[in-house]
Amino acid sequence: MLRWLRAGIEANLDRHQILYPWWVPLASHLGQVAAVLISLALREAIWPLDPLLICLPLVMVSPLVQFRTNRWLPWWADSAGSVLAALLLLSRPQEGVLDLAPALLALATAEITARDGVREGLAVAAVGQLVLIKAAIRPGLPGAPLYTFELLLGFVIGAMLLWQMRALIAERQAREQAWDRATTAERERIAREIHDLVAHSLSVSLLQITGARHALRDVREATGPEDTAEAVAEVDAALADAEQVGRRAMGDIRRAVGAMADGTSERHALPGGGDIAALVRELADAGLAVEYDEQGDPAALPAAAGLGLYRIAQESLANVVKHAGADAQVRVRFSATGARARLRITNPLPAGRPRPDGLGSGLAGMQARAAQLGARLDAGPLGGDWVVDVRLGGPARSGLELPCGHTLWKAETA
Repeated sequence: MLRWLRAGIEANLDRHQILYPWWVPLASHLGQVAAVLISLALREAIWPLDPLLICLPLVMVSPLVQFRTNRWLPWWADSAGSVLAALLLLSRPQEGVLDLAPALLALATAEITARDGVREGLAVAAVGQLVLIKAAIRPGLPGAPLYTFELLLGFVIGAMLLWQMRALIAERQAREQAWDRATTAERERIAREIHDLVAHSLSVSLLQITGARHALRDVREATGPEDTAEAVAEVDAALADAEQVGRRAMGDIRRAVGAMADGTSERHALPGGGDIAALVRELADAGLAVEYDEQGDPAALPAAAGLGLYRIAQESLANVVKHAGADAQVRVRFSATGARARLRITNPLPAGRPRPDGLGSGLAGMQARAAQLGARLDAGPLGGDWVVDVRLGGPARSGLELPCGHTLWKAETA
């Protein structure tokens, strides 16, 4: 019985988005029933049977209908039984003992205010006050001012509960919005990580496949067995490297997806500023003509800054391979001093006009990473080149030149 009653109350509360515990409305209704029973006992109206016993079903009918049908009665219908029962009880005065009939009015006012709102609660309180005034005039109600204060107290308690519920609703909505924002940000971060990983791996594979095609051309043009064997070895090495990169990319993607699905079981060090040289060297080994200049100590950059610059370099170089091709001459200049750094990647613009399909997310991802770092990123044509220029820390003035560092190595395609 109690389980069924609790389920009905909770269903009603959930349907109307009311955050009170199930026992709060139950306590209000039981309090009204207790007030009626005590008032009837004080008036000696329980036995023998008395017409005032009608007050008991008047108070009980509203909660029974609501709990049974899981429907919310209008506030005026819900409070009508309690107001009428109080009016009938106060029509027969009692003397010598504090009357509990006015408590019906206070409880009804508190319930309607807490459930339906301040205006509805004030309306019930006003009707209750009229009932008290009528009883004080005729047949007489000793202690009427005390009962008026009791009615006011019921309204205040109901208003406090209403304010608390609205504050809880606002807090819940704020938490849900914060959760949605955090979820969206995490999805975007994961999408950028996977995009950068796939774009880099495909870029390296494309360079190696291009090298294999060149080697196959050498096979066709070979004049002797030694030249043919050398060209075939180059093809085999390029395809083997492409296969290795593809397998490594698949492993990284599986780890990323597994971490999203089941949680990270093992930790892997994330790349940083000190790994940009290795990133460029990998592309150079795959056949991209690239010149790399470095100044300062990139490994001393903060982990977040180093990772962001690494991802920007990774995406930018992938775009070079995608748009400019494997024959592009790329210049990468990287300077890092303390928490300040500048990364500049330059390559000649490809012939013709790039197709503005609007489907790429590379530039948007780089801008998002730069914004997270508090850095400035400029990307666009400059003269006959396409330039990606990232400045972290220090003044962000247009045209600021990076001091030339020492050339670590320079690779050229065959």
